Order: sequence, then structure tokens, then C-alpha cells
Amino acid sequence: MKQKQKPNKVFLYSGLGILFIAFTFHWAGMPAYYFGVLLSIAIVFKTLFLISVFRLKGFKPSPWLYFILAGVAMILISLLFKTIFPIPVLHKILFYGAISLKITGLILMFLSRMK
Repeated sequence: MKQKQKPNKVFLYSGLGILFIAFTFHWAGMPAYYFGVLLSIAIVFKTLFLISVFRLKGFKPSPWLYFILAGVAMILISLLFKTIFPIPVLHKILFYGAISLKITGLILMFLSRMK
């Protein structure tokens, strides 16, 4: 009997944990370099998670995945408004909105697994 493949959630949880550490450093007043490096690592881990999800045979997206994907896209767009087109207010709105979308996606994932 063939086992069904599962996405590698270690990447998702690692990315969220590193993101939490990055924000803790940011709010603690550590240099911006630490925040940028940790944020980049978190984005890489989340991207690896999404790749592992998309590679599953018979992949069928669920609502929690859409929230996580929207969060990833919003973070990347917010980085544009931080570096290329410096509009701090828009950057913060997009960035913190992305974080809330990712947390919502994680909560929905947990709730769907509990049913």
C-alpha cells in the first residue's frame, strides 16, 4: 500500500519561529541587520514549505494555504515599498497585514487538522 506524501511542516514551523525571533529582535531594538537576515531566512523556509506542498501528488489547495500564500506575496511587495519605493506607511500596512494573514492561515490549518 502506497503512503500518501505529506508536506514538510518543519519548514513552516521553522519559518514562523524564526519570524517570531526576528520580530522580537526588532522590537527589542537590536540592529536592523539581524532583523533583515532572520526575515530572509524565514521567507526561505516558508518558500520551501510551499514548494513541498505544491509537489504533492493530487494537490488540492485549502483556505489556509491561500492565506499563507497571500501573506508571502504581501511580504515581498512590502519589501519593494521599503527599499525601492520608500513609502514607510504602505510598507508597514502591507508587512503587518501579511503577518496577520500568515497567522490566520496557521490557525485555520490547525483547526482543519482537529476536525
